[in-house]
Amino acid sequence: MKNKPVSRGLLLALLPLLLLTGCWDSVELNRRAIVSGVAIDRGPTEAEKYRLSFQVIVAEEISGEKSRGIAPVALYTGTGRTMFEALADASRQTARFLSLGHVRVLVVSEELAREGIKDIMDVLERESDTRLTSLIFIAKGQPAHELMSTMTVFSKIPANDLVEKLDTTSKQFGYNFRMEVDDVIRGIQLRGGGPVINGVFTSGEREQADTNDNLKSIRPRTILRVSGLAAFKDDKMQGWLDGDAALGTVLLHNKIKEFPVVIKDKEGGYLSFNVYQSQVTLNTEASDPEHPVIIVKIRQQAAVKESANPLDLTSPEVLEGLSEQLTEETIKQIKTAIASAREFKSDYLGFGQVLQRKNPRGWKQVKDHWEDIFATCEVQFVADAVIRHTDMRSNSFQINK
Repeated sequence: MKNKPVSRGLLLALLPLLLLTGCWDSVELNRRAIVSGVAIDRGPTEAEKYRLSFQVIVAEEISGEKSRGIAPVALYTGTGRTMFEALADASRQTARFLSLGHVRVLVVSEELAREGIKDIMDVLERESDTRLTSLIFIAKGQPAHELMSTMTVFSKIPANDLVEKLDTTSKQFGYNFRMEVDDVIRGIQLRGGGPVINGVFTSGEREQADTNDNLKSIRPRTILRVSGLAAFKDDKMQGWLDGDAALGTVLLHNKIKEFPVVIKDKEGGYLSFNVYQSQVTLNTEASDPEHPVIIVKIRQQAAVKESANPLDLTSPEVLEGLSEQLTEETIKQIKTAIASAREFKSDYLGFGQVLQRKNPRGWKQVKDHWEDIFATCEVQFVADAVIRHTDMRSNSFQINK
């Protein structure tokens, strides 16, 4: 059987495709300016509502080849009525195309966060060059661009230093945890609630924070610090969570890996514990959705880290008593977190989600006035803490007199 000849019309249709091979909008790497971090501040006027500062990596200083001994990053700032206009304004200052595909950190000023971040999230989700896995922070009490212009000791790129600090504190002794752009977008859509976002600020002197002089002394003059959680209702920041309120919030979200707890014994001394395993589950008795009962179940395992007292830590009765104190401390932290959420009138703790899963029909009846129910609903606790070991020794040594 003979093959049918290809029609002339089909050949003419395929010919342009051969001429269009390759990426029509490609930009060579040496024409790109890699952005590692972005700071978003509130401008002074509506015409300059957004002030965007882009932390651009100077590749020659990072690689060591053709190094000129200058700063490893440069900061370019643009302003505009919208974020896209501010980006366009900043691009006029650079000799290369601003590439947003490698942004690791986004820092939003507290002033802008209190006005609302919905429009910012819309841009970040809509723009194809940005990543929804970028970490987001709220600048605590200072402009966001100052955080992007602080030289750091452990990383040449300040944005990378901030990422590493968050990873460290989330794995050891801290209540801060990874909060990505996608997490914030989902938190904003939480009915009656909102996201919680890590706070960051600089301590020390600002005069030389953006120069290498900040790193030449044993004590850096300015230090980037991760601290506090910004609590939101919808897309507007309501206030800061610190101490027990922040720790209890993260416990309810099951985002904490390990953390220290200090309790006071009956003789007035202090004991330190490392809670290395904590599991909190939320349930509800929601047969009456107007009066739900939230049930918080807590399971923890801990180790004694410090015991400067004569307690007999080999005694099961003593350990049981300490476990009960540990449980009471955890319940106190979670109660503080619930009180803060009620004060902010925002269910960022996810109680409404628990009710929605348990009783979908009942949730439809109360979702429009869930804020009122959340403020007064009963919360019950079922908690158990176990002290598994006392590390390298049992009882503390005592001085013989």
